[in-house]
Order: sequence, then C-alpha cells, then structure tokens
Amino acid sequence: MSYQQPYYAPQQYQQAPLPKEEFKGGFHPFYIWPIISICLTYGYIILFFISSNFLRDSYKDTGLSVSQFAFLFFPLVITIANTAIAVICYRKTDRRFFLGASIIIKYGLIPYFIAGGLLIAIFFLLIFTPVVIMIFVSPPIIIVLSIIGWISLSESAPFMIVYFIKAGREGVFKGRNGGKAGSIAFPIIGSVMQMFFCLDVIAAVFACFKEKRHVKLTITVLAAPPVIFGILMALLIGTSAVR
Repeated sequence: MSYQQPYYAPQQYQQAPLPKEEFKGGFHPFYIWPIISICLTYGYIILFFISSNFLRDSYKDTGLSVSQFAFLFFPLVITIANTAIAVICYRKTDRRFFLGASIIIKYGLIPYFIAGGLLIAIFFLLIFTPVVIMIFVSPPIIIVLSIIGWISLSESAPFMIVYFIKAGREGVFKGRNGGKAGSIAFPIIGSVMQMFFCLDVIAAVFACFKEKRHVKLTITVLAAPPVIFGILMALLIGTSAVR
C-alpha cells in the first residue's frame, strides 16, 4: 500500500483573497424615490389646504368630510411605500445608501415641520385670546396638524431603521474592545427615536458622524435655521430702529 503525498498548488496558482471593495458613494438610483416622496408630501399638503379650505371649514359644525379625512392620511401611503421599498432593497443595497435616503427626506422636510410647528404654536396661543370661538376651534386644528406631522415624520423611519439594523449586524457600533453591546443597543435606541420629533434628527446626525458621511451637509442644515432666524431678527430690529 503506497502512501500518496497530498498535493499543494504552487504559490503562484493559489487564489489570493479578494480585496474588500471600497464604498464609493455618490448618487444612487435608490435616491430617486426619497426625492419623489418629498415632492409628494409638499404637494399633498398644499393641495389639501387649497382644495378643502381646511381653515374655513374648521369653523363649521360639520367638520371634515369623509373624503377630506381620508386625504388627510396620504403621508401614511408614502410611509407604507417606503417600508415596502426598504424591505425589497434590504439585501442588495448598501447600508449607507439607506442612511442617505433617510437624510434626504429628513432634511428636505425641515421647512415642512417648522411651518407645521409654527401653525400649532399660533393656534395654541389663539386659545387664550378674547375670541371665544377659538377655544373650540383651535384644539381640533392642533390635533389634526399634530397627526399630519407625526405621520409625515414616519416617512423616513423605514430607511433609517433598516440602516440601523444593517449597521448593527456589520459591526459599525462595536466598542473599541470589540464589544457587541453597542451593536444591539444603538440600533434599538436609534429605531425607537425615529418615532419622536427632533430625536429622529439627532439619531440621523449621530449616524452621519459615525459613518463620516454627509457631515458637511448636516452641519450646514443644522446651522441654517439659527442663521436665518438671526438675519430676520436683525432686519426686523433694524427696520424698527429706522422708523
């Protein structure tokens, strides 16, 4: 019985491990739908207020009609569509594209939420005015605007939640010593934060700095509202001083 020596391929014929492909980023076709979502959201809310005369109809005892009430929840349709797209593209799309898609929606809707917040604040203050009817009119309007805002907030949630899930599995949130606690805790906390105003943006900002992507855009977007407010206040004070 002869002993057969195992065969080892020469080193030049051995297959070298494939280098890990570097993420290049840039614009991805996946971003087209978030842009469409923003346009639909702004277009829907403008069409809703114009077509239904929402503010005028709020003074009537009949309230919103069934068609207007159904139209009110149009952002929920966008959220469902975003959820379906996130699930379909989960495996084939890089996690950083999910982060970018969420950033597009979140940052794009900042003026939308600022305007909504100002309207809610105005109607809240009108409750304390001498106009008695506003005591009964303002609360329903505040509730309706809050519901619209919360449903609109959920539009970007599917993309951000998928990002946190993929980032946790790929070890983005591991500690310096390789601990896995962060890979579990951060995705859960970040996903829960997507259901609350302002906290969802904080989670997105944290993810951007962690990934070192969209950092300049994030700083610009966060700095823009205070700068614009400061300019408007300066113009207002200057105009008052001139008079």
